[in-house]
Amino acid sequence: MKRLLIIASGGGHTGFAKAIAEYLPFKADFVIPEGDENSRKLVSPYAGKIYEVSKPRDPKGSNYSLVTKGFRALHQSISLPRYDVVVATGSNHSVIPSLFQRVKGSTLFALESQDRIVTRGKAVSVLSHFSKGVFLHWKEQSSLYRNGIVVGPILQRRKYDPVDEGYILVTAGTEGFKALFDKISNLGLTNLIIQTGKVSPEPYAKKGIKAFSFDPDIERLIAGASVIITHQGKTAMESAVLYGKPTILVFNRSLTRAATFEDVKLYSEIIGARFLEDPSTWDDEKLVEAINERKKPNSHQPGTEKLVKVIMDYLE
Repeated sequence: MKRLLIIASGGGHTGFAKAIAEYLPFKADFVIPEGDENSRKLVSPYAGKIYEVSKPRDPKGSNYSLVTKGFRALHQSISLPRYDVVVATGSNHSVIPSLFQRVKGSTLFALESQDRIVTRGKAVSVLSHFSKGVFLHWKEQSSLYRNGIVVGPILQRRKYDPVDEGYILVTAGTEGFKALFDKISNLGLTNLIIQTGKVSPEPYAKKGIKAFSFDPDIERLIAGASVIITHQGKTAMESAVLYGKPTILVFNRSLTRAATFEDVKLYSEIIGARFLEDPSTWDDEKLVEAINERKKPNSHQPGTEKLVKVIMDYLE
């Protein structure tokens, strides 16, 4: 039986998987979403073996795909070898392979999202019933699960020293945030960098803005920014906690399956970010004011090392 399997379910979930792997004394095996080359690039340096399992539904995808892709995920998950310990990083992608590993006798741990403060993520809520424990980033999440384990914010090792190179970084993960990008690109700012994800960068590049879809080393840009504008994802935590950068967190209401407005507002308070509602609710002056009145974020000790210690205790 193999030792450790980490289910890296794309986007920020894969970011958590990579962070855990950086602290391990050996290379783990990984499951990633089928065809997700960004996840493959992120975990490859830390991986013994990488398996691909279909993701039943994307964050903005339809329920129809749950059936078609779900059956494929079942077949792929059944064929995975048994592991001593499995860590599921969340998302519907984690559910099927995690449950099959649990049936085979693996010890399962799940990881709740950083922005779920008063509501549970659906996938992690399901997995919590079959898990030895659910890793949590903040003490404020303690009431979510009876088997919750508060370790601190799950972050990778800091790769760069923070500096101020004078630019504003706008990033919203894999899915992107077109409403935010459109709003800020019309402000006439000359020191703007936008990472657009699945949103096309071309309209912003045509305005003379440095814009691109993905950068596997986005951390380098986080380290050099004066201020970071993002949504309710893992990047906000990296920016504020790992690099101590003034952070503006903008609520993306189009992510209907993600954390609630209340969750995200509390999350911004925990990390010390400036919180703004969805761009459809404010005018340009509100964003300019937030940029000019940037504030120092709150200080937190990363908890990845504590998480790895728990895992290692079950591998001995």
